[in-house]
Amino acid sequence: MKSIPNLVLCGERLVNGFLQQAAVLSLLLSVALLAGGCATMGKPRPIEDAEWMRQALSQTRDDLTVWIVLPGNEQTEKHFGIPLQKVRIQPVWLRVANHSTRPYWLLPAFTDPAYFSSAEVTHRFRGILTSANNERRQEIRVEEVAFDQYIPPASDQSGFIYTVLHEGSQVYSIALLSTGSLQRFNFLIPTKRLRTDHGHLTASWRVDSNNITSGDAIDPTDLDILRRNLESLPAHTRNAASTAAGDPINFFIIARWSTLFPALISVGWDETEMLDTHTALRTTGAFIFRTDYRHSPVSPLFVLGRRQDAAFQKVRENINTRNHLRLWLMPMTFGGQPVWAGQISRDIGVRLTTRTPWLTTHEIDPDVDGARWNLVQDLIKAQCIAQIGFVEGGTSATPLAPRRNLTGDKYFTDGLRVVLFLSATPLGADEIQVLPWFYPPHGGLSQPGDYLKSFKDDPTEP
Repeated sequence: MKSIPNLVLCGERLVNGFLQQAAVLSLLLSVALLAGGCATMGKPRPIEDAEWMRQALSQTRDDLTVWIVLPGNEQTEKHFGIPLQKVRIQPVWLRVANHSTRPYWLLPAFTDPAYFSSAEVTHRFRGILTSANNERRQEIRVEEVAFDQYIPPASDQSGFIYTVLHEGSQVYSIALLSTGSLQRFNFLIPTKRLRTDHGHLTASWRVDSNNITSGDAIDPTDLDILRRNLESLPAHTRNAASTAAGDPINFFIIARWSTLFPALISVGWDETEMLDTHTALRTTGAFIFRTDYRHSPVSPLFVLGRRQDAAFQKVRENINTRNHLRLWLMPMTFGGQPVWAGQISRDIGVRLTTRTPWLTTHEIDPDVDGARWNLVQDLIKAQCIAQIGFVEGGTSATPLAPRRNLTGDKYFTDGLRVVLFLSATPLGADEIQVLPWFYPPHGGLSQPGDYLKSFKDDPTEP
């Protein structure tokens, strides 16, 4: 019987101990929440156009002038009192001077289809212990500095639109609508967050090809001479030792970097990061969890003894399915414009291999001509193509007798390379000139039933 009081006493001690621990945990949680709430209570600094104008890029057309600035993390927190970038929001500061006699309306969906409203921005910083007064101050702050989408005649106004934060470079399109007029001002904002393949090309975001390539650069002005020069360039990429052929060189682009780079970014192509241990591990993680690492590196390939000067990719469902392209500056120009050789293919999956140090590789769609045409369509959408032509110089291969790249993937091609002459000013598809050089075969190389046939008679099969 004496044991019962002891049991009761023991139970009381356990309950008291549990309550004490719960109280401590509750106190710690409250302190954490209070600290989180206090972090949103910073006193914002006033918006002064003079400060933003020192960093602004600007464009003028007719009676409109537009300025744009993307503030960094520290600058954002100073002016808003809340760290917007930590919740993947990038504020974009705009100023528009409308010197015309008609009103304009800003169309923020052209800048970012997924832009945030002011209420969405402040909602992301609403905490359990955030006071109603502090919450209201945040709402007022974000709303009062938002850009007014109506721009009256003879007015000058500034403010923010709230866009999705991206790690890579972006083309921000500022679209202004009036009766019978849609004015678009496109601004390229280069990234400072990534170590990209093309980092060595970014001096003033322009390229002098003579500084990049070796040998004496040639500059033909006759299209027939250009065609013959392009046909003499390598048909394939190579490995670092130039002992084996890889993917085919299947396009050329004639354009300055300041035209080519924004065109690719504007239609959804992302820069790739340099391949190193960190990016390789991140790529492996994206492969395992099937996420969309938008800037995952591509392996180096070589043309004329040099690895690619730039690389881009367009992720589709996840990292396993993407389009990717590489670019090399050639030792020639045309009419003062740099000439780029390129290789594009479509990744359709990932497979194991012993041919790479990380034991995995992307498997490409064997129809590399389809990927080539995909690039043409993208640049038509970017409204930057002035001329299109096809030149010989590649090595053809059929679906029943395909070639292989450096990692053993099969591919087939008609052996032609598309040549794209880009324009710095927008051009519609009806303004594109098709050069009378060569044309891809009617119906392509893949005929009905080809994919149902076995590759057992493939002469390249080991």
